[in-house]
Amino acid sequence: MDLEKKVILLFGACLCILLFFRYTSKPEVPLAILIEEEAPKKLQVRKIKLTSPEDIEPINSGLVPPVVYSGADFLSDLSGQEAKDAFIKIMLPSVLVAKHQLEVRRKQYQGLLKLDSWSEQDSLFVAQLEKDFKTRDPEILLRRLQTHPNSIVLAQAAVESGWGKSRFFREANNVFGIWSLDPKENRIPAAFAREDLQVYLRKYDNIAQSVEDYFKTIGRVNAYKEFRIQREKSGDYNELLPYLSRYSERGMEYVQQLRGMIISNDLGVYDMFQLDTDNHE
Repeated sequence: MDLEKKVILLFGACLCILLFFRYTSKPEVPLAILIEEEAPKKLQVRKIKLTSPEDIEPINSGLVPPVVYSGADFLSDLSGQEAKDAFIKIMLPSVLVAKHQLEVRRKQYQGLLKLDSWSEQDSLFVAQLEKDFKTRDPEILLRRLQTHPNSIVLAQAAVESGWGKSRFFREANNVFGIWSLDPKENRIPAAFAREDLQVYLRKYDNIAQSVEDYFKTIGRVNAYKEFRIQREKSGDYNELLPYLSRYSERGMEYVQQLRGMIISNDLGVYDMFQLDTDNHE
């Protein structure tokens, strides 16, 4: 075979190989598209202003409808167990909605960390996260954006609001008694003062906003640093509760109260409950 035929055959073989890889290999997908595909789907949340127990959506399985409530001022009129059941049905959807929203932001932030450059909107998004959670360190910020078991949130909500019977829960949708130090924000005066200074409590549009503020508090206050580290390692409420001793002046007595609240009211079962992200009605 002469040299010219060898060159032609070699060229043809190379062309066949190139065409094979061109039409059989998967096309390269831009990183931005991959990030978007990994992000949780947008949630359609319904808002309900309660006027009676009949307005509460039923929870019949481990999938909870994405609904947030406000104006639950009738729990004091219900009997003991009836009030507790209603309180859990009111609280659980808001806990899951708040956790979902934080997870969306966490995934979005993780995606941005993989990119070489950000848009102006991306930069503003990150700046707000850093402001809300008081850190510019990516590793610390990701830790602060994490959440923890539903049972702990529900137990603390029950303790802090007296199962939804406190004035700040009824009048301000403030589940955890979070104080207000900014006179420009919506707030109500507390029924007590500290060192002759009037104390104010934040007023929220709905319960989910209160829960999200609670997660921010847990996420950024130095007293809960060890708790944040431990919740990266474990989702067991028994292992996490001791690290909340600084949430209350009562210390370990408060921890024991939370543990007793979870056990006696079987709140641990709600750790398996998830938000029904396909519920858009």
